[in-house]
Amino acid sequence: MTLMWGILFGFIAAFIALAKKRNVVLWFIAGFIIQWLAVILLLILPGGSHHVFSGRRGESGSRTNTQWRSKVSRECPYCGHQVAFDDIPGNWTCPNCGQTFTYSTDGRVYRQRDERLMPQIEWIVKLFAKIAKKDGVVSENEVRQVDQIVRQAFQPTRQQLQQIMTLFNQSRYSDESVESIAQNLYASVRGRRDILADTLTALVAIAAADGMLRPEEEATIRTIAAIFGLADEYESLKSQFFGRSSQGNTEQSMGIDACYRLLGCRQDDSDQVIKKKYRALIKENHPDRLMSRGASEASIKEANNKIAEIKRAYERIMAARA
Repeated sequence: MTLMWGILFGFIAAFIALAKKRNVVLWFIAGFIIQWLAVILLLILPGGSHHVFSGRRGESGSRTNTQWRSKVSRECPYCGHQVAFDDIPGNWTCPNCGQTFTYSTDGRVYRQRDERLMPQIEWIVKLFAKIAKKDGVVSENEVRQVDQIVRQAFQPTRQQLQQIMTLFNQSRYSDESVESIAQNLYASVRGRRDILADTLTALVAIAAADGMLRPEEEATIRTIAAIFGLADEYESLKSQFFGRSSQGNTEQSMGIDACYRLLGCRQDDSDQVIKKKYRALIKENHPDRLMSRGASEASIKEANNKIAEIKRAYERIMAARA
């Protein structure tokens, strides 16, 4: 009979210990041995604590003098920078790129599920669109260059990539000025020279996608460089793509290779392929299409210039093949 009472009090003590977050096995043994005294002791004692960290709360309820158990270091899933933070699962921000990532209970870090674009990415994409459209038409080579830069620099998810390309297409025809976009980008990154220099380099790369730097493109990039505070570095950036002198890259001295690039063709393409791409470019960039979309007079003028340039390139290729 004594054994049965001991087991009974042991189970009662164990259940109370479980509710109070105390050692269940220890209190089962105590209940078995001292029976009702163990139950009384448990009822008197306060509940146990499972806090991950120790500290005291201030008047506002926030913890002060916090002592974390340990810190961990993980690679940021966005930029690859090593980030040290407290070994507590949750959301943490990378001090290098400013992105917020999730530290999981399995010890790994993951990108957040939020698919929204960061403001600075939106401003950069808008600048890409303005430069690509500056000569009146966005060529296949320019789109390919933008896509490559976006994938390498931003590493977007599929949904983010769709947002970027939608924003790119909309910005081609928007009335937002290049100056205001550049100023907003400068403010959003707080004048970080590395981000601004990378953006300027990307803009020159997009302008160079067709094999030449047109006067209107260069004037726009110089304006952006001045807003970024990088006017003195523009020439060195341009020389990476066009050499120290860009005289051989203007439309007046466009080489045969540049003609092929402008049409998005290769030199081993057949006459039929070249003619097909030529007609597609003429149709895509015809001023009538721009007028139907409500484009400005300046955009229509640029489109006319682009059409003339495409025709000159096609005629030169055909003359060289004759």
